[in-house]
Amino acid sequence: IILALVCFRNASSFVATPRGQKTAMFRLEDKKNGDDLNPFTKASWYAVEAFGQVFGQALKSKDDETIQMDRAPSSLEETKDRIERDITERSYFLSGQVDELIYSEDCVFADPFVSFEGRDRFVSNLANLGSFITNYSAKLLSLDSSSPTEVTTKLMVKLELNLPWKPVLAWPWGVRYVVDPSTFLITTHEESWDIEPLEGVLQIFRKPT
Repeated sequence: IILALVCFRNASSFVATPRGQKTAMFRLEDKKNGDDLNPFTKASWYAVEAFGQVFGQALKSKDDETIQMDRAPSSLEETKDRIERDITERSYFLSGQVDELIYSEDCVFADPFVSFEGRDRFVSNLANLGSFITNYSAKLLSLDSSSPTEVTTKLMVKLELNLPWKPVLAWPWGVRYVVDPSTFLITTHEESWDIEPLEGVLQIFRKPT
């Protein structure tokens, strides 16, 4: 989401869902090396990331105009506010315009496919994602920042990809952000989908009806 579209998710991507609701959440350690994924799923994940890099190079000059804050947050409340602005004002997961200084350099990014460590890779993938999406819509369903060190969000996302057959991806997507109270930086960005991961992959290869 966007990780998957970013890393197919490259969107990818989502919130922790309401208590008792089933989601496609995965433990980070289960995905560290991708050992639980079949070859088709892993190949699709890396192929889409590669697509994003190719498309992104074509629009590199536009990517350089990404909106960024000029300093790290100085309080938990500021971090939470900047997370909310990323979502509601910039739609960072679709536009590629992310406030990167709210993330720690070694932040862990995870989705139902895989996880990786490193803010720079995430920012690069997001910048490339914009050229991979030709149309999108997103509706905010919930945003909970009541926890001292966590923010959870959920959106209904619909994407049209820049591929010859114009596939459309659509599902509820959430992100759980974990914030270090000593640095006020995000250390974990974990996405969840209200859809089976394989079904999400298959949507890429289907023509819209």
